[in-house]
Amino acid sequence: MISDTEKESLLAGLSDGVFVCTKDGGVLYSNPAFSSILGYSPDELKDKNIAKDLVQRNLEWRAMISLLEQGSLVEDYEIKFRRADGGIICASVSASNLRDQQGVLIGIAVVLRDITTRKGFENELRDKAYRIDLMNKIAKASATETDVRKKALANISSELRKLMNFELLTLGITEEKGRHVEVIVSDLADGTSTKSIGFVTLEGSIVEKLKFTGGPLIVGRDAGKRPFAEMTVMDTSSYSSMLCVPLAIRGRTVGSLNIYHSKPNEYNVNSSEILQTVADQVAGLIDNMVLLDSLEKKIKLQDALVSTGVELQKAITNQQIYAAIANSLHEVIHYTELSFYMVDWPKRTIYPVYASGSFADEVMAAAGSIDEGVVGIVARSGKAEFMDDVDADPRSYQIPGVPDEHSSMLAIPLSGTEGVIGVLELYRPRGKVFTVSDLEAGKLFAQQASIALSNAQTMLKLQEAKKEIELLNDLMFHDINNFNFATLNYIQMIASSKDVPAEHKMHLEKSLHLIRQTAELIENVKKLTKIGVMNTQDFVPMDLAQVLKKVVSGLENSFPGRSVSVNMNLPESCNVLANNLVEELFVNLLSNSVKYDPNQEIEIDILCEKVVEDGKNVWKVAISDRGNGIPDDKKSMLFQKYVRLKPDPKISGTGLGLSICRALTDKFGGRIWVEDRVPGKSELGARFCVMLPAAKEAQ
Repeated sequence: MISDTEKESLLAGLSDGVFVCTKDGGVLYSNPAFSSILGYSPDELKDKNIAKDLVQRNLEWRAMISLLEQGSLVEDYEIKFRRADGGIICASVSASNLRDQQGVLIGIAVVLRDITTRKGFENELRDKAYRIDLMNKIAKASATETDVRKKALANISSELRKLMNFELLTLGITEEKGRHVEVIVSDLADGTSTKSIGFVTLEGSIVEKLKFTGGPLIVGRDAGKRPFAEMTVMDTSSYSSMLCVPLAIRGRTVGSLNIYHSKPNEYNVNSSEILQTVADQVAGLIDNMVLLDSLEKKIKLQDALVSTGVELQKAITNQQIYAAIANSLHEVIHYTELSFYMVDWPKRTIYPVYASGSFADEVMAAAGSIDEGVVGIVARSGKAEFMDDVDADPRSYQIPGVPDEHSSMLAIPLSGTEGVIGVLELYRPRGKVFTVSDLEAGKLFAQQASIALSNAQTMLKLQEAKKEIELLNDLMFHDINNFNFATLNYIQMIASSKDVPAEHKMHLEKSLHLIRQTAELIENVKKLTKIGVMNTQDFVPMDLAQVLKKVVSGLENSFPGRSVSVNMNLPESCNVLANNLVEELFVNLLSNSVKYDPNQEIEIDILCEKVVEDGKNVWKVAISDRGNGIPDDKKSMLFQKYVRLKPDPKISGTGLGLSICRALTDKFGGRIWVEDRVPGKSELGARFCVMLPAAKEAQ
């Protein structure tokens, strides 16, 4: 048996607290460990009541007593005690009833173990697990949305409220090259959406402050009165505390995450660490968003530029060019008003040539000097200009009839080969500023406009030059032919005189022959000139079958005294895009077949058939004769100017006929060549082949 002294010694050496008390809480016994745990001396504990003085919540004590009275075993029952210094400990107790020999309840024996440290670790782990869970939810919210300006920020805000107190959450995002900060707010009543409330300048913004400090910004009082640029687009007058952390991507600050509260000193370093963890998640979302936005804008810009290029090819007038640029530009850069100005450098004047928007008429009526206004500045410098508030800028020129609306403006120069030729101006409503990416896209459209306008101006000059050349050629050919006709008449009069000796008549006949050749040469040069200035847009569908029949019908009349037989194998119709000079092409070919055939009886075959070349339908016309033919070594020279393979004084010609045929087929989009009528036997005649694209109506 253990003596009472040994029992007392054993209880005194325990590290766990042991006490005996009545069920009402009166202390009957306590060991030293119990006194040490609660910070009381043994004498002080004698005057304490467990239920009233030491247990934090009397309800917990009564619940334990109830379990004991019901005969239940109480083990590891958690209950909180007050220490002498006012602190609270968390204890795990095991309790049992004490009864005397007659079974009467005389008290309660309790063993107490201090688990405050363990509970602290448990609570800390629980808090960390809770935070991790919330952070995972925030990360999921960041990953499931591609645009933080939609539901993502609202979802993040909802989860963040479980960790931190705030009344307003905002996000600042810098544009791609850092000229402005877009301010996004997530404080709507329903808590399910966000909104962009405008742009502010990077200079003087929270984002700029965070870039320089590199760490969080904590404001404990009068935060809403701070002169940050973001405060100008939202009401922060009721907020006292503010916590801002940077949004960093690959070492570059691209924005800020900000929370506000009306209570002073609401945030500290620990708060900033939590918010920074969230900001890192948001930064990744913004990085993806910026990348996707950039790709989408580039694709949209590329499509718009291609579409504009197609439209500009159709444009005939400058007004059509302006309209095509304006329409396509609006798909890429949102604007409410647009103006094109052209520069007259000699007169130092800028005059509007195209305008759209509410005040287009006022703009079109407001020509000005190159020495005033933003348009003049851009024209002189050749550099684009941004204005976030055009009416507040002293350099602006006030257009009569246009009210002060404090719009944003972007002005881009139109540059030609000789410098600035004009200026493109775009406007947006107040607060909707233009960005650097808007400028880069606008420059591409401005370049398109400059090229198109320069081309249109060049085309106009070419058309004027063409008309002048045609007029001069007509006058020249008309006057020379008049001289030739008069000379021809005089020589014929002299040659018909009986007094002219025979040997002189021979010279006069040669002179007549030369004059007729000169007239033919002039006519051929005139034809080549007309071919050179032909406009393919003026071509119309022409039936080759009818053209060939017409040419053949007049062939015999052109060569009286010779028997000409033409065998034609033609379809009912064979349309090509051409003009009336297509007749000249076949007149020359058929005339050559007759002129260079030494036989008295001439036989020519004409075959017209549709073939496919390079995947396109074409009409092939083959004209076969039975003359002397073309040797292989001469075929490549045949269509050059002034080439006659066998000069014959008895056969008139200038060497331009076949070169005219080549020029015409080239102009009609076809080709021409010569081959042997009988392959390998050039002496049996030649075959001239002409390929002309079939008109679409005939395909």
